[in-house]
Amino acid sequence: MSLRSGKALLVLSIVSRLSVLLVLFFFAFMTDYLNYKKAYDNPRLVELSDGKLVRVFYETTDTVFSWFGDPLAVAQTNGGMTWSIRVMGVPFTDPIAGLSVLVKNGGWSLGFGLGLIVPIGVALIFGRVFCSYICPASLLFFSISRIRKVLEKWLLFPEWKLNRGFAWGILIGGLAVAFITGHGVWSLILPYFAVGQTIFHGAAMGVLSVAVGSLVLFAVLDLIFGRQFTCRNVCPTGRLLGFIGRKAPITIRRDANLCLSACTSCSAVCPFSVNPKLDETIDCSLCGECLTVCPTNALSVGRRCSGGKK
Repeated sequence: MSLRSGKALLVLSIVSRLSVLLVLFFFAFMTDYLNYKKAYDNPRLVELSDGKLVRVFYETTDTVFSWFGDPLAVAQTNGGMTWSIRVMGVPFTDPIAGLSVLVKNGGWSLGFGLGLIVPIGVALIFGRVFCSYICPASLLFFSISRIRKVLEKWLLFPEWKLNRGFAWGILIGGLAVAFITGHGVWSLILPYFAVGQTIFHGAAMGVLSVAVGSLVLFAVLDLIFGRQFTCRNVCPTGRLLGFIGRKAPITIRRDANLCLSACTSCSAVCPFSVNPKLDETIDCSLCGECLTVCPTNALSVGRRCSGGKK
């Protein structure tokens, strides 16, 4: 069974990343909710303390958590940011965070280590889907690529492609800096960490994070040097997940009988410079872009297979 609707995948990727952004905002306010719950446990007192809008947030959060049990107990099973997050008690640990902690501390706590199972498992099955369906920063770069396309009607932009080793070099360099100075360096190197840091500082503390500078830099790189330049060439997480999922069983398949020999639409549109025409799958994020432009519907998403179809 396979999927040929690229538009459906694009819509799903946008909705899923917007949902991740909402979760990050929600978790940024989690500390406030816990404080109100422990101090007042009463919507009226919350309103008298900090206003009607805060009361609405408190009551909404209280109601949602009450669906799963005692609101306070449930709230305490959720929290964190992009580095390490818990959703209904299930831990999720960023693979780069796992490497950084391993290099710096020589090991992991049990919960932190278990949090690697889901992200790595997803990469092994679906490949680099984190970049198109989870990473909140890639939504920014996705938007910039559309803006860039419009501006290309009047301006000439380069399309730079760096060696694949560049992102590996950033990973190794980041780990070296983390070993010497601590893990904070990743908020400046990883775009989605910068997004998480910005949201947390802004929502929970009311201050502007220095990570905003990194986001501006990444945005400029994408606008000037190439479509989703940061995702393709700079971000070490994408490179690592692409390597982990290089033989993922769910991937882009090509029907050689339908594929036109002179057509290069799929490789031209791919934001990660994957060439489905050559049956390449490494670094594929299943974003669906190639499916939307294939004139013969030769491409689909499904189980990897050998022979004329892949």
